[in-house]
Amino acid sequence: MTKDEVVYSYGDKDKSPSVYQSPYRLLIIMALSIIIFEALVMIFLSLLPPLPLWIEVLIDSALLIALLSPTLYFFLFHPLVMHITERKRAEDALRESEERYRKLVELSPDAIAVHSEGKIVFVNMAGARLLGAADPGQLIGKDIMDIVHPDYHEVVKERVRQMREEGRTVPLIEEKFIRLDGSVIDAEVAAIPFTYQDKSAVQVIIRDITERRRAEERLRLFRNLIDRSNDAIFVDNPETGRILDVNGKACTSLGYTREELLNMRVFDIEAVLPDDFSWKEHVNEVKRKGYVVMEGRHRRRDGTTFPVEVNVSYTVIGKNSYTVAVARDITERKRAEESLRRAYDELEMRVQERTAELARSNAELEQFAYIASHDLQEPLRMISGFTQLLSRRYKGKLDRSADEFIDYIVDGTTRMQRMIEDLLAYSRVGTRGRPFELTNLEDVFDQAVTNLKVAIEENKATVTHDPLPNVMGDATQIIQLFQNLISNGIKFRKEEPPHVHVFARRKENEWVFSVKDNGIGIAPEFFEHLFQLFQRQYTRDEYPGTGIGLAICKKIVERHGGRIWAESEVGRGSTFYFTIPVRNFQQ
Repeated sequence: MTKDEVVYSYGDKDKSPSVYQSPYRLLIIMALSIIIFEALVMIFLSLLPPLPLWIEVLIDSALLIALLSPTLYFFLFHPLVMHITERKRAEDALRESEERYRKLVELSPDAIAVHSEGKIVFVNMAGARLLGAADPGQLIGKDIMDIVHPDYHEVVKERVRQMREEGRTVPLIEEKFIRLDGSVIDAEVAAIPFTYQDKSAVQVIIRDITERRRAEERLRLFRNLIDRSNDAIFVDNPETGRILDVNGKACTSLGYTREELLNMRVFDIEAVLPDDFSWKEHVNEVKRKGYVVMEGRHRRRDGTTFPVEVNVSYTVIGKNSYTVAVARDITERKRAEESLRRAYDELEMRVQERTAELARSNAELEQFAYIASHDLQEPLRMISGFTQLLSRRYKGKLDRSADEFIDYIVDGTTRMQRMIEDLLAYSRVGTRGRPFELTNLEDVFDQAVTNLKVAIEENKATVTHDPLPNVMGDATQIIQLFQNLISNGIKFRKEEPPHVHVFARRKENEWVFSVKDNGIGIAPEFFEHLFQLFQRQYTRDEYPGTGIGLAICKKIVERHGGRIWAESEVGRGSTFYFTIPVRNFQQ
């Protein structure tokens, strides 16, 4: 702005009509004043007695001077006074304008700097903060290229050349600056040429756009993620249902271009809508719940449809609200569900068939148990009884071979009876079990120890336990379980007295029980078949038994929904573990 422009802009505002009159009006006022004054003097002189001639000449000269002096002043000195006054007013207006401009520059939120001959000669406080300086003085005198990123040196040099040589304003650009701490910022720069202290200079306005760049980068990343999503994404107007934005997957899955979809509404792509469907109620439900997941069918451009699962959410950005729908093609899932349903139906049918077969097998097993307990054992008892009678009556009266044969028959029938009884016990675990009820394992343990009292006393064994919990189970079967495991610990002993210890610990949703002994241990090669029927590590002469006890234990544990296994080392004892799940009402 020139000095004349400043005067024009600000000087006229302070002119007062009472002071700055029109020159002609002022001249008329002065003339009238002189005439009135002279008339009054003439009247006054007429009242006086006649005066000497020289006094009259003196008075006339004085009146003439009084008349001519204002006129001479007006025409000779008044223009000079007016010129000085106007110049003073223009200077005041210019100082006021400069002060306003200075405050505007200093208080501007944008960074403003001036550089001349490649050096920074002025920078405001916002510029100092932007470039990492505590005050503007740290930047004064610095080379302009010290704060411009090297990638933009040539661009800035060319812009400065255009402003210096051609005197024109260069367009707005984005570039990078280096702060005093070495960090780099993105900035938007406007530059204009002007004169500073009689030298060619450039005024630069710098706006930090680092956060905007980061936001744009995040937006690009977000857009890239959306466009790469395997789900179709729709941004809709919650008032009208019009589609406002879509990603690439939405276009490919429906067969429309983005521009076509932006001219459509949600209802145009939804193939199945209930007769009583209300878009307003739907949006209100989404707003109330935050999001809604539902299934539907989308219609492609060619008229075909496919099933989708849609997750709809409501969001507000600034003063605008949107519904965002993420639609996933669930065609394959529906096919898998249909295949699974068919497989389930087939499995259910097979289960029913197997259940019927199992029922028949159980009935046959019951029949076998009845036969084993009555029809088979009766002749076996008869053989055993007559053989024992034969032994008592004729032992020693026959030859030695006959006595041995009789002993073999008695021993064989006794073992046969024991095996039949154990097989019956094994079969009855699944068919004669009682309903589960809350069972105190302290009482169960005591009963098992009582049942083994004779064996414990004969072997001078010690049986101990830690506190045991209550479980939901069949008390009779758990007694048999403890009894078999404790009995094994006593039977398979070393020379020292047997010691069996029982304890339990809670692990997540099950109880883990341990039965630890100090016996002879189990060889590793027997672990695989340890819980199978009739499996023995030692001969009957070394350790009597049928080899069914551990198989019964396994069946009892499995009926209770648990697992059983063993850890052992030959010569250092064994530990048998089994689990029972935690069920309702269990402590």
